[in-house]
Amino acid sequence: MNRIYYPGTLDKSIEIKDEKSHKISSVLRMKINDKIQIFNGRGTSQIMQINEISKNSIHLKRVNSMIKTEKKYPEIILALALIKPSRFEIAIEKTAELGVSKIYPMVTENTNTVFEKRINENRMERMKNIAISASEQCGNDFLTIIENPLSFNEIINFQNKDTGIIMYYENLKETIKKEIDIQGFSRLIILIGPEGGFSDSEYRLINDKSYVLELGENILRTETAAICAVHEVKNMIKAIL
Repeated sequence: MNRIYYPGTLDKSIEIKDEKSHKISSVLRMKINDKIQIFNGRGTSQIMQINEISKNSIHLKRVNSMIKTEKKYPEIILALALIKPSRFEIAIEKTAELGVSKIYPMVTENTNTVFEKRINENRMERMKNIAISASEQCGNDFLTIIENPLSFNEIINFQNKDTGIIMYYENLKETIKKEIDIQGFSRLIILIGPEGGFSDSEYRLINDKSYVLELGENILRTETAAICAVHEVKNMIKAIL
């Protein structure tokens, strides 16, 4: 069944306008009496039926009870170093499909300043829309939130007794911690560096405060590393549930 994100209150009847109404009528080619799943990105969804289609809006009515989904913990937060926008957007799309809770564009010592300067209001809006489309596609009733860019130091300062940090470091010469105990955390932040990886000083700064892992022998592109890391952490979580 087709799914559409609706940020407002899920009432018995709602009206969808503008781009979303165009998507329903012209892209999905849905008609009156067709059913569609509407979700609010905060864990609630409902099946609705198209009641009326006009040029710029669509009216829907609820046909089934609302479904409320409980959020799973620990939630996964991705702090991803800024890279070429098109590749960063691939990482957003795929990790949102995997169900990350938030994505922080991250500025590190090796981040290309050109990419940092390209982050503006329009770019942020585009990234948020990519995350919305991914959530619509994958069936996740919780929207992946795209946060404003933060520095590496700001990200690691989030760590506390409820928040664990996992750095994927391609220059790892030895296993720092053989066993990873993520039980007890309500949040896990995954750190993925840019082309060239994290600097030695960043590695030294975080080594005593978090888990440091690698993703195998091959050197992965940043967006590939993000996807693999999220999948790996999801499997860690699945193993303890």
